[in-house]
Amino acid sequence: MKASANNLAADAIVPVSGTNMGAVETPSGNTRVYYQDSTNGSIVQLVISNALTEGGYVISNTWVPSKQVRYGSPVAVSTIPNGDAHYEEIHVFFFSPDNVLSEYYWKGNGPVGGPSCSDCVTNSGFVGVEGSQMLYALASSDTSPPTLRVGFVSAGSPNTISEAVNTNGEWSVASLTSA
Repeated sequence: MKASANNLAADAIVPVSGTNMGAVETPSGNTRVYYQDSTNGSIVQLVISNALTEGGYVISNTWVPSKQVRYGSPVAVSTIPNGDAHYEEIHVFFFSPDNVLSEYYWKGNGPVGGPSCSDCVTNSGFVGVEGSQMLYALASSDTSPPTLRVGFVSAGSPNTISEAVNTNGEWSVASLTSA
Protein backbone atom coordinates (compact mmCIF):
# COMPACT_ATOMS: atom_id res chain seq x y z
CA MET A 1 0.00 0.00 0.00
CA LYS A 2 1.38 3.40 -0.95
CA ALA A 3 1.75 5.97 1.81
CA SER A 4 -0.59 8.92 1.81
CA ALA A 5 -1.63 11.49 4.38
CA ASN A 6 -4.85 9.56 4.91
CA ASN A 7 -3.30 6.19 5.80
CA LEU A 8 -0.16 7.05 7.79
CA ALA A 9 -0.15 5.81 11.36
CA ALA A 10 1.71 7.92 13.92
CA ASP A 11 4.21 5.10 14.52
CA ALA A 12 5.00 4.92 10.77
CA ILE A 13 6.57 8.38 10.78
CA VAL A 14 10.38 8.57 10.97
CA PRO A 15 11.24 11.49 13.27
CA VAL A 16 13.62 14.08 11.81
CA SER A 17 14.54 17.20 13.74
CA GLY A 18 16.55 19.48 11.51
CA THR A 19 17.20 23.01 10.42
CA ASN A 20 18.48 23.22 6.82
CA MET A 21 18.64 20.44 4.25
CA GLY A 22 19.73 19.50 0.76
CA ALA A 23 19.14 16.34 -1.25
CA VAL A 24 20.12 14.42 -4.37
CA GLU A 25 18.51 11.58 -6.26
CA THR A 26 20.78 8.80 -7.41
CA PRO A 27 20.34 7.28 -10.89
CA SER A 28 18.67 4.23 -9.29
CA GLY A 29 15.94 6.46 -7.80
CA ASN A 30 17.25 6.34 -4.24
CA THR A 31 17.32 9.66 -2.41
CA ARG A 32 19.96 11.02 -0.06
CA VAL A 33 18.84 13.87 2.21
CA TYR A 34 21.44 15.77 4.22
CA TYR A 35 20.24 17.98 7.05
CA GLN A 36 21.63 19.70 10.10
CA ASP A 37 20.30 17.99 13.22
CA SER A 38 18.72 20.66 15.40
CA THR A 39 19.50 18.76 18.61
CA ASN A 40 23.28 18.47 18.22
CA GLY A 41 24.28 20.46 15.10
CA SER A 42 25.79 17.57 13.11
CA ILE A 43 24.90 16.94 9.47
CA VAL A 44 22.99 13.69 9.08
CA GLN A 45 22.56 11.57 5.94
CA LEU A 46 19.08 10.10 5.52
CA VAL A 47 18.80 7.33 2.91
CA ILE A 48 15.38 6.84 1.30
CA SER A 49 14.72 3.99 -1.12
CA ASN A 50 12.70 6.06 -3.61
CA ALA A 51 10.21 8.92 -3.67
CA LEU A 52 8.30 8.92 -0.37
CA THR A 53 5.13 7.82 -2.18
CA GLU A 54 6.95 4.71 -3.46
CA GLY A 55 9.76 3.99 -1.02
CA GLY A 56 10.73 4.71 2.51
CA TYR A 57 13.38 5.11 5.16
CA VAL A 58 16.42 2.84 4.83
CA ILE A 59 19.04 4.21 7.24
CA SER A 60 20.46 7.42 8.67
CA ASN A 61 23.92 8.26 9.97
CA THR A 62 26.02 11.22 11.00
CA TRP A 63 28.11 12.52 8.13
CA VAL A 64 29.65 15.67 9.60
CA PRO A 65 30.44 16.07 13.31
CA SER A 66 28.73 19.01 15.00
CA LYS A 67 32.02 20.70 15.93
CA GLN A 68 32.72 21.20 12.19
CA VAL A 69 29.39 22.86 11.28
CA ARG A 70 28.11 26.37 11.96
CA TYR A 71 24.76 26.06 13.71
CA GLY A 72 22.13 27.12 11.18
CA SER A 73 24.44 26.57 8.22
CA PRO A 74 22.82 26.08 4.84
CA VAL A 75 23.44 22.65 3.29
CA ALA A 76 24.02 22.18 -0.46
CA VAL A 77 24.45 18.81 -2.14
CA SER A 78 25.60 17.70 -5.56
CA THR A 79 26.21 14.34 -7.19
CA ILE A 80 28.41 13.25 -10.05
CA PRO A 81 26.75 10.38 -11.94
CA ASN A 82 28.66 7.43 -13.31
CA GLY A 83 26.50 5.39 -15.66
CA ASP A 84 22.79 4.66 -15.73
CA ALA A 85 22.29 3.19 -12.26
CA HIS A 86 25.27 4.41 -10.25
CA TYR A 87 26.76 7.60 -8.92
CA GLU A 88 30.44 8.28 -8.62
CA GLU A 89 30.45 10.93 -5.88
CA ILE A 90 28.14 12.84 -3.54
CA HIS A 91 29.42 16.20 -2.26
CA VAL A 92 27.89 17.98 0.76
CA PHE A 93 28.79 21.64 1.35
CA PHE A 94 28.20 23.79 4.44
CA PHE A 95 29.89 26.48 6.57
CA SER A 96 32.16 25.77 9.52
CA PRO A 97 31.73 27.60 12.86
CA ASP A 98 34.32 30.10 11.50
CA ASN A 99 32.26 30.54 8.28
CA VAL A 100 34.77 28.65 6.13
CA LEU A 101 33.15 27.01 3.11
CA SER A 102 33.49 23.31 3.93
CA GLU A 103 32.88 19.93 2.34
CA TYR A 104 32.44 16.23 2.94
CA TYR A 105 32.11 13.80 0.05
CA TRP A 106 31.47 10.12 -0.63
CA LYS A 107 33.45 8.29 -3.27
CA GLY A 108 32.88 4.61 -2.47
CA ASN A 109 34.22 4.13 1.05
CA GLY A 110 32.15 6.34 3.32
CA PRO A 111 32.29 10.09 3.90
CA VAL A 112 35.61 11.93 3.58
CA GLY A 113 36.12 15.51 4.73
CA GLY A 114 37.04 17.84 7.50
CA PRO A 115 40.11 19.98 8.12
CA SER A 116 42.50 17.16 7.13
CA CYS A 117 40.89 16.53 3.72
CA SER A 118 43.50 17.76 1.25
CA ASP A 119 41.23 17.84 -1.81
CA CYS A 120 38.14 19.33 -0.11
CA VAL A 121 37.18 22.98 -0.59
CA THR A 122 37.61 23.32 3.20
CA ASN A 123 41.39 23.66 2.84
CA SER A 124 41.08 26.51 0.35
CA GLY A 125 40.01 28.82 3.19
CA PHE A 126 37.15 30.54 1.36
CA VAL A 127 35.19 32.46 4.01
CA GLY A 128 31.49 33.18 3.71
CA VAL A 129 29.61 36.13 5.17
CA GLU A 130 28.65 35.43 8.76
CA GLY A 131 25.08 34.14 9.01
CA SER A 132 24.55 33.93 5.23
CA GLN A 133 22.03 31.32 4.12
CA MET A 134 22.99 31.47 0.44
CA LEU A 135 24.66 28.29 -0.82
CA TYR A 136 24.32 26.15 -3.95
CA ALA A 137 26.23 23.24 -5.46
CA LEU A 138 26.44 22.05 -9.06
CA ALA A 139 28.41 19.28 -10.72
CA SER A 140 29.07 18.39 -14.32
CA SER A 141 30.30 15.01 -15.46
CA ASP A 142 30.48 16.36 -19.03
CA THR A 143 34.05 17.49 -18.34
CA SER A 144 36.99 15.25 -17.57
CA PRO A 145 37.61 15.32 -14.70
CA PRO A 146 34.14 16.41 -13.50
CA THR A 147 33.70 20.06 -12.49
CA LEU A 148 32.23 21.07 -9.12
CA ARG A 149 30.80 24.58 -8.54
CA VAL A 150 29.72 25.98 -5.17
CA GLY A 151 28.00 29.35 -4.96
CA PHE A 152 28.02 31.42 -1.76
CA VAL A 153 28.35 34.97 -0.47
CA SER A 154 32.05 35.52 0.16
CA ALA A 155 33.34 37.72 2.96
CA GLY A 156 35.75 39.13 0.35
CA SER A 157 32.87 40.19 -1.95
CA PRO A 158 29.87 40.46 0.38
CA ASN A 159 27.47 42.19 -2.02
CA THR A 160 27.36 39.53 -4.72
CA ILE A 161 27.58 35.81 -5.37
CA SER A 162 30.98 34.17 -5.45
CA GLU A 163 31.62 30.72 -6.83
CA ALA A 164 34.25 28.21 -5.80
CA VAL A 165 35.12 25.96 -8.75
CA ASN A 166 37.06 22.71 -8.75
CA THR A 167 38.63 21.84 -12.07
CA ASN A 168 41.52 19.40 -12.37
CA GLY A 169 41.58 18.92 -8.59
CA GLU A 170 42.23 22.58 -7.77
CA TRP A 171 39.79 25.00 -6.13
CA SER A 172 39.56 28.64 -7.23
CA VAL A 173 37.02 31.38 -6.48
CA ALA A 174 35.56 34.23 -8.51
CA SER A 175 32.78 36.76 -7.92
CA LEU A 176 29.87 37.58 -10.20
CA THR A 177 30.71 40.40 -12.60
CA SER A 178 28.95 41.84 -15.63
CA ALA A 179 29.86 40.28 -18.96
